[in-house]
Amino acid sequence: MTAQGPISQLGQTEPEGRVGLDGAWSIVRRHLLMVILIVTAFVGLAYAAVSYLPEEYKTRSTVILTLLETRVSATEVELETFELSRLVIETELDILRSRDFAVEVAEALQFFDEPTFAGEPGVAEDPNDPVWREKVIDKTLKSYTVFRQGESLAVEIVAESTDPRMAANIANQVARSYIEKSVLKRREGIVQSIEFLRGRVDQLGEELSQSELSLAAFIRENDLDDENLSDQLRADVDRLVSIESILSKDPTAQDEFEATTQDLRAAEAALHDRTRSQLSLMRMERSMELLRARYQTAIEKLNELENQLQFVSQGARQVSVARVPIDPFWPNKRTTLAVSVVAGLALAFIAALLLEGLNNKLWNEDQTIAASGVPNFGFVPKIKKKGLFSREYSPIWFLHANPNSGFAEALRSLITLWFNLAAGGKVVMVTSGLPNEGKSTLTVALAAAAANDGMNVLVLDLDSHRRGASKMLGSTEKLATFQDVLSGKTVGVPAYVDGEEVEGVQVLGLQTRHKTSPQDLKQDLQALNKKLSADYDLVLVDTPPVLVVDEPCRFGALVESTLLVVRWGRTTDEVLRDTVGKLASNGIEVSGTVINNVDPRKQRRYGYGGYAHYYSYGASGYH
Repeated sequence: MTAQGPISQLGQTEPEGRVGLDGAWSIVRRHLLMVILIVTAFVGLAYAAVSYLPEEYKTRSTVILTLLETRVSATEVELETFELSRLVIETELDILRSRDFAVEVAEALQFFDEPTFAGEPGVAEDPNDPVWREKVIDKTLKSYTVFRQGESLAVEIVAESTDPRMAANIANQVARSYIEKSVLKRREGIVQSIEFLRGRVDQLGEELSQSELSLAAFIRENDLDDENLSDQLRADVDRLVSIESILSKDPTAQDEFEATTQDLRAAEAALHDRTRSQLSLMRMERSMELLRARYQTAIEKLNELENQLQFVSQGARQVSVARVPIDPFWPNKRTTLAVSVVAGLALAFIAALLLEGLNNKLWNEDQTIAASGVPNFGFVPKIKKKGLFSREYSPIWFLHANPNSGFAEALRSLITLWFNLAAGGKVVMVTSGLPNEGKSTLTVALAAAAANDGMNVLVLDLDSHRRGASKMLGSTEKLATFQDVLSGKTVGVPAYVDGEEVEGVQVLGLQTRHKTSPQDLKQDLQALNKKLSADYDLVLVDTPPVLVVDEPCRFGALVESTLLVVRWGRTTDEVLRDTVGKLASNGIEVSGTVINNVDPRKQRRYGYGGYAHYYSYGASGYH
């Protein structure tokens, strides 16, 4: 028979598989030892690492680039001022990062002569070895970084080293070397212009001297130093013109006339040559004056540049000097240990989640409902041994001795829920998937609790292999047959615990091996159901494990409801699913589950969920 009614619909909605803060904390608590071990291991490894790693020190200096740059104009050969552009600034940063600049820093700090800077301690290195020099340059470049924020003219120089003093020296030396380089760069441009002007002055001076010599020679060759010679030549020409005019009128002085004419032509030619020489002299004097003006201009510009060379401004200035750091920035023990704790906790939580995922044992109601698809009727806490009970202690004895215990309250709650929801009949099969899950103990305990409420209860023991329920109730009777029970020849016998009769509880053991056809067996079971329902208020049928023996499925027609026992922290979800599936395939619908043998304190401490842990709160006040 199958259970019908409200109880079959209870808890059908599967819980959501989300893990909240409480759930996460519960997972951590359940694996607290592993979490502590992982975090301790992480912290230990981190501490060993930071203790082994060499300490690194960091410091910084700041250089401000000059906004205006002074350069020599190539066309005017004079100083001009230009505003720095972004391209120029980025180029300056590239210079600071260049290998050539690193060579200057390394040479200034004598790194090439220091074997411990880039080599192994105790190993002598050849300063002239190219490989060694490249190592030093690489180490120098790695020891500092340069950067600037946005469009700022401030350049930050950050140096790192295992020696705090060396870190400060590197940062300050980079700043000094750059400032010196900027000055040399500006001086170099001016010096090149000065050298050019000096060469130009020498050249112009030589040309001027040659011009003056040529002029003097020209004056001497042409008698241009005699200022009266031109007047004399003109006077001679005038005189000869007058004489020629007079003689031309005297026919008798023909010879003298011709001689005078020749002298006149010679005087005119001399005057012409004199005039042409004077014009050439004027041109030579103008050319020499131009050359002298150029020579003077070159001298003036040379003097100006030579004077300005003494006042060349720096291309940058250091505004922050690197101090010797006191504390290392790496390894930062506090930060490293804090990070190791966080990383350890994260890894431990991931490991806990993995273990939770791999752990297919059932610990709470949500897992049980999800695996079985049926409601869970309650939690039954385990009976705690305190030295007064032997291994064969009876749950009935415990109920009698502890009527207000959490165990007793859980049984009352289960019975109340069962009948309040009209579970569907008086004959209830109590079974489990595998042995040792507490089904017989729970059957006996439920019988005692129902009898305490005034019910007439029969424990029908169908587990003929072990007869666990019969043994707990002190029954040694032989197993009866169905026919004996149906005919009234055999009836239930009173239950005894430690020689005392348990009022309201009877026990009856039946043979489960019958040479009867399935149809006849079903009819016998239905008839037995009617008889037992008429004789008793509640019949609890204790069966063998479903997945081990076939009796629970064979005798399904006898029962009206089925209660499946799940052992807390032991039964797996696979076993529970297989058990429900096997019963369902034989037409037996499981009414619900009971989570048995729960440790309330662990359930509360580790946050497994469910209400069984509340029983531990009342241990002192109500139990």
